[in-house]
Amino acid sequence: MHPNPCVVLHGGAGNLARYQGTTRLTDAEEFLSSLLDSVYNDLLKGASATEVALTAVRAMEDCGFFHAGRGSSPASNGVVELDASFMDGSTLRVGAVASVTLPRHAIDAAYAVLTRTEHVLLVGAEADAQIRDFGLETVSQEWFTPCDILGAAWEVSSAQLPPMGTVGAVVLDGQGNMVAATSTGGTLRKTAGRVGDTPIPGAGTFAKNNVVAVSCTGHGEFFLRAVAAHTVAMRMELLGETVGTATAMALQSVVTLGGSGGIIAVDHRGNYAMPFSTSGMYRAARNSRQRIVAAL
Repeated sequence: MHPNPCVVLHGGAGNLARYQGTTRLTDAEEFLSSLLDSVYNDLLKGASATEVALTAVRAMEDCGFFHAGRGSSPASNGVVELDASFMDGSTLRVGAVASVTLPRHAIDAAYAVLTRTEHVLLVGAEADAQIRDFGLETVSQEWFTPCDILGAAWEVSSAQLPPMGTVGAVVLDGQGNMVAATSTGGTLRKTAGRVGDTPIPGAGTFAKNNVVAVSCTGHGEFFLRAVAAHTVAMRMELLGETVGTATAMALQSVVTLGGSGGIIAVDHRGNYAMPFSTSGMYRAARNSRQRIVAAL
């Protein structure tokens, strides 16, 4: 049994300070706190990293607090388009979907691509067709309830990054296996067909046993350009940096390009990091030594 199994969750980074004076922050923190304890207890009972990550992301997709799953907002064509990815650190296998409209849980669609096809990424209408063939649970567009109706009324100027949000989980289990799972509805009012970093291995999601598992959130175009998740892994593996230093440096590369957001990561010893460059990031982490749940 690994001496320090770990679960780290995020519900997106952005201008969370705008929710001060409302119940949104405390409600989200209470949800994450309960979810964290539940999945960590599963881990202690012998659940695999895969089981824990899928359970956690499904719950965050369903809760409606975040720009993922049920809480996602429509794209410019009025249709909710979802992206997700899942990476297994023991095999370096990845499954991902982009611009899908049918699954209740986009993360399940991504995992099905990993386990039931020879592919890495399926997109659009053909991915939706595969989701039907897989027998995954599907929903109508009426099921989605945008989590930020107030934000949807904002006019996004060229000098203002659009409100954004993603959910993710990184897990180190009792056998030392590591996984990363990420799911999103994309940036608020995104252009139809736009795909960010979430479903792209090495950009928004990465996991490699004995090194690190990473999930990113923020303005995806910049995380794509910085290859942020893989950068974390390479800085740790090749430069010997700690998870804290590597995530901070990868996030700084995003900021230098003009982006913002956050990163969660866990290393093979159960140490974790959760840096962000925005006013807040919904985040929760627990290992054998420490427990943190926070937003701002």
